[in-house]
Amino acid sequence: MKYASSLAMAAAGFWLAGCASAPKIAVVEPVGPAPMPAASGSGDGSLVIYSARMPAVVDLNRDQWLSNIEPGRTDFGYEPAHTGYTVYTKSGELVTTVPNARDENDDTPSVVALSPGAYRVGAQAIDCDGSRITIILPVVIKPGEATVAHLEGGWRPQGYTDSEMAKLPCGRVIGWRAAEGEFASAAKPSLN
Repeated sequence: MKYASSLAMAAAGFWLAGCASAPKIAVVEPVGPAPMPAASGSGDGSLVIYSARMPAVVDLNRDQWLSNIEPGRTDFGYEPAHTGYTVYTKSGELVTTVPNARDENDDTPSVVALSPGAYRVGAQAIDCDGSRITIILPVVIKPGEATVAHLEGGWRPQGYTDSEMAKLPCGRVIGWRAAEGEFASAAKPSLN
């Protein structure tokens, strides 16, 4: 009997661990720089990812008053810092891993200089229902321009059509949409 309860506890632990991992979702719409009339930059471009916020370290003595609030549905359970992400070439080679914050109180995401070209970013995002997901996001970097992705939710520029916006599969806007041809034809970026 004592082995049965140990086995049941182990099975419950594996089940909970499986539920705790974020599902992986591929975003098919590439994100690029904001539309600008007659933009002609030179040199490297930059990438800024407003990824999902870091989960806060739980201190039951400090946070006991939050016990009636549903976890994951409010900002109380998260630090100001954005979670880190990974940048890959279009073909899947690792370019860099970005911590995306100096510490847990840093709410400004990192600005990463990249050679012009097509990349894929692995990052955490907030889905339309408020759940945390891991996405693979295609991005286009243009010379002298910034590509920005808003994966934490709540971003929607005014005065633009849906065709200009990149979205999560659930329909939430995450950035400016790069033309499909820009992502497909972008030269393999140099890894200098």
